[in-house]
Amino acid sequence: MKYLIFFSLLLISVSSYSQTLKLDLSLPQPRLGQSFYITFSSDTISKQIFNLPQGKFKINNYSNSTSTETSFSVNIEALKTGENELGPLTFTFNGNTYKTDVIKFMVADSLPRVDKGVWIRKVPIDDTSVYIIIDQRIPTHPTITQKDKNTISMSAEVNNDEKETTLKIEDVENAKIEERYTSSETVPNFFGDKLSYGLYYKCYRVTLLDKKKPLVLTSAAFENLPGYYKFQSIKIN
Repeated sequence: MKYLIFFSLLLISVSSYSQTLKLDLSLPQPRLGQSFYITFSSDTISKQIFNLPQGKFKINNYSNSTSTETSFSVNIEALKTGENELGPLTFTFNGNTYKTDVIKFMVADSLPRVDKGVWIRKVPIDDTSVYIIIDQRIPTHPTITQKDKNTISMSAEVNNDEKETTLKIEDVENAKIEERYTSSETVPNFFGDKLSYGLYYKCYRVTLLDKKKPLVLTSAAFENLPGYYKFQSIKIN
């Protein structure tokens, strides 16, 4: 009888878990100290929240007003380089227990303390796809202008002699290149005690159409690659 009760409790425990929720990273390979998001998207919880009376309403979807999936996320930073792992995470909502999968990812070292440079890296996805990530810093010229005795104007302009480096996404044989994520921000310093630069981040997904034919990205595949950058060809196979 005790074994039967234990087995029944085990079944209740297992059945209380809903579908496994998939974790996603906003950045495929974040750097040390760089903010990124861990997110999961699912309509499972929305179905629990909007448990509307049957026969009175027809539910078309569980998306928000922007027609995207319901998502939950947290903004974090990694504290160590190398391989990192998150999950499984579990939580209970409305009497149901939910569980996420495990996500493993690499964390790259932080950028050096410089105000100028380009860093290009390849992050594998599977046997036919990789991410090409471009980090770039371009120096800025911060200025402070006294407009009157009570007002000053502060601005930071990026040097005009250097442009944003990008990966060409068209006319590539045997590959599909998609821009996945891009961001930019100005990190000014108006008092001369720190670096001042424009920070640019671009992430592309490159997928081979025929995995038997490797792709080699040369410097010609990039726009505005500065002359000081020592480029090494990137092989994708």
